[in-house]
Amino acid sequence: MRQLALALFFATGLAVTLALPWRPAPLRGQAEVAAFATLLRTDLEAPAEREHALATLRALAPGALARFLEEAVAADPDGPARTVALECLAGRATHREVATLVRLATPGLAPAPEALRDAFRVTLVTTLAGDARAYAELVPAWRRAHSELRPELLAAVAERGDAAGLELLAWVATFEGDEHDRALADACERVAPAAPTHEQREQLETLCALLDSPDTVCVQTISVALARARVETALPAWIRLLAAESRGTRLRARQSLEELSGIELGSDPDRWRNWYEAESIWLETRGPAVLAQLVSADVTEVLAALREVAERRLQRDELALWVAPLLEHEAPNVRQAAIVVLEQLGSPEALPALAAALADEEPRVARAAWSALRTLTGKDLPPDEELWRLELGSG
Repeated sequence: MRQLALALFFATGLAVTLALPWRPAPLRGQAEVAAFATLLRTDLEAPAEREHALATLRALAPGALARFLEEAVAADPDGPARTVALECLAGRATHREVATLVRLATPGLAPAPEALRDAFRVTLVTTLAGDARAYAELVPAWRRAHSELRPELLAAVAERGDAAGLELLAWVATFEGDEHDRALADACERVAPAAPTHEQREQLETLCALLDSPDTVCVQTISVALARARVETALPAWIRLLAAESRGTRLRARQSLEELSGIELGSDPDRWRNWYEAESIWLETRGPAVLAQLVSADVTEVLAALREVAERRLQRDELALWVAPLLEHEAPNVRQAAIVVLEQLGSPEALPALAAALADEEPRVARAAWSALRTLTGKDLPPDEELWRLELGSG
């Protein structure tokens, strides 16, 4: 019975299907070809018609759209079709299509016109904004790109202002000549974070090479970025630049030294050099013993170590990470002293521990943590641990 019922069901369906009027299916890609042709029209004035054509093309999956557009521009290698194709991919391309963007922006013979370069930059910016994985494709894109497009890659990184772009900047600074120095410095100023990760710090250290650039504007711009990110590798170069011919470079070097160290020693290179050598010697010879003293069972020794650490101005992020655990010390005076030292060190590494200390059972410790947080961040939130955690997490 079951087999008979199935046979009757299929027979009925077949009869209904045969009774329907036949219509030919639209050719695959017909609508997309028409939409692309619409966008190429120079007399197109109706915004609605243009938006409809864009919507038709952008309805395709990113990969399918990219393949269609590459085929579409093949017949017009040096015409406006490439600019239109890039516009179609804006907001649709993913990391997989970054190489396609480079190919679309590269004419067959003629130099890339300004409109095409602009379209490439705009589309790349939207791609980076929509898919963070696209940052990993920037170095391969640089290597494939014609020299005319390379400034647009750096401009896109600068426009996005995301620290993920540091990978490309570090690569260019390492493997390319000095023709891109100023663009690299401009981009770095836009993307360098105030509290870089370990990987970002390594990339920023690579960009310290720009401090030797013959371009004084580049040197001053990269100095701003490196000082904000507290890149101590730049210190010897800044000390050397205190004797530079350019007055602006000398001034910027001094400001960078003061910003990173938190002290003022004027414009005398020898004073700064002596300070730097003394700090380095302390870290190498005295530092390990003092850091070991911080975990002593003797409160007197811990407090003495904290006083010594508070005087240091090099490797303050690392020192802050050693001091921060003391905010959980059993002695309230140690916890309070540790907060004072963290405030003096000025490291953003201490912020999460200071936020947790707002819940300290000792009111004076909690108040000290609140004061330190406001000083280090410039923010004036209530002494609420959850509020501060949310604020620090959002940054």
